Amino acid sequence: MEKTYKLTGMKCEGCVKTVTEKLESVRGVHDVNISLAEGKAVITGTPFLLSLKRALKGTPFTIDKA
Repeated sequence: MEKTYKLTGMKCEGCVKTVTEKLESVRGVHDVNISLAEGKAVITGTPFLLSLKRALKGTPFTIDKA
């Protein structure tokens, strides 16, 4: 399953790399594609939104439903 999420707090490609790595570590995530310009992430898999939010806890980044 593929879902689109809204991301905030990203300012550069380094941010994209960090967020990608953190989201890829979540159980159920198979693939992560992030658009810095659009502030969106397309995630393939079956993760829970709460798990995605926990993966970004302690960072300046947030994820939510698009």
